[in-house]
Order: sequence, then structure tokens, then C-alpha cells
Amino acid sequence: MAALLRLYTNALERRPLVTSIATSFTLFSAGDVLAQQIVEKKGTDHDWIRTTRLGLYGGFVFTPVVVPWYKLIDRVKLQSKASTIASKVALDQFCFAPLAIGLFFTGTTLLERAIPSPSSTKVTQEPWDEAVSAKLSKSYLTTLQANWLLFIPFQTINMGFVPLQHRLLAVNVISLFWNTYLSLAAAAGTSKSQQRIDVEDKKDGGGPEVVKAVV
Repeated sequence: MAALLRLYTNALERRPLVTSIATSFTLFSAGDVLAQQIVEKKGTDHDWIRTTRLGLYGGFVFTPVVVPWYKLIDRVKLQSKASTIASKVALDQFCFAPLAIGLFFTGTTLLERAIPSPSSTKVTQEPWDEAVSAKLSKSYLTTLQANWLLFIPFQTINMGFVPLQHRLLAVNVISLFWNTYLSLAAAAGTSKSQQRIDVEDKKDGGGPEVVKAVV
């Protein structure tokens, strides 16, 4: 374990952004695998396109935003260590987290349209702004509340005792399970969109009303 941490630290020193992107891509993808295999029990019906989408979001959307953010709030220096940590956690959880969760649902919705799963043809026909609105109305508040329950205590430890260069890694490790939750939250919003479209098809005479999950 110590050897792996040294390898990671060396890679982070040589190529910080590339290493952070690769780490986030891997752990966001792993979170979706856990969601599909352990929670949803999909087995051989695993949606690898969905897994890839979440990895792309983690690596190429989340990471380039969160790395500069951590550097920015690390500049906060108050009179005592306790007040400094409390200020950093408050900024992270009450300023950044609400925006980050909104970004997650918006970003994953757009990726669903750019890289659709084979079973999501109908969902991609829905206007993107309506799809984003549906996901936010269904999952935003519960996701934000769950985030606070997990990350307020975790970030207190992370920002108080973990070196700056390892904070994203620490967040990603704990986020392996958080990403499982996010994957399920994103999938739930997509399923809601699918249900609405199927009901509309029924009203338009487009066939029997069959509600199907797309994930």
C-alpha cells in the first residue's frame, strides 16, 4: 500500500492534472460498476456506456473544476487552525457543493445525449433543459442532503490533516461509495424521464403504455 501511494505521489508530482483525471475517471467508473452490479444486480446486462459516461464526467468535468477549487480554499488562513478548517469546510459544503451537484446532474444529462445507451433512444428525444429540470427536481435536494451528511465530517478531517496534493485522492477514495449513490441518483432521474415519455406515447396512440427503465 505504501509503495502504491509513493507511485501515485510521484505521478502526481510529474503530471498532476493527468494523474488526477485518471484517478477520478477510474473511481467514478468503479462507483457505477458497484451501482449496477451490487445494487441493481444487472449481471451480464451491465450498461458499459453508462459506466463510461460517469467516468468521463468524473475525469474531464469534475476534476478540472475541483482541483483549482481545493487550491483556492487552501489559501484561507485564519487565526486558529480550528477556525481555518471550519471556514474551509463551510466554503466547500455550502458554496461549492450545491453548485457541484447541479453540475453533476446537468453534465450527466448532456453526456446521455452525446453518448446514449442503446436503450435510451426515447430519452434523447426529450429537450435537454426539460430533462435536466426533471433530474434536479427529483434528486437535487436529497443528493445535497446526503452529501452534507457524508462530506461535512469527512472534509473536516480531509482539510485538517491531509496534505493538499492528496486531498483529491482522499475524496475520490471515499467517493467510491458516494459515486455509487450518484450513479443511482442520475439513473433514477433518467428513468423518470423515460416514464413520462412512455405515458405521452400512450396518449398519442403510440402503443401500449409500457414503463421501462433505461438503466
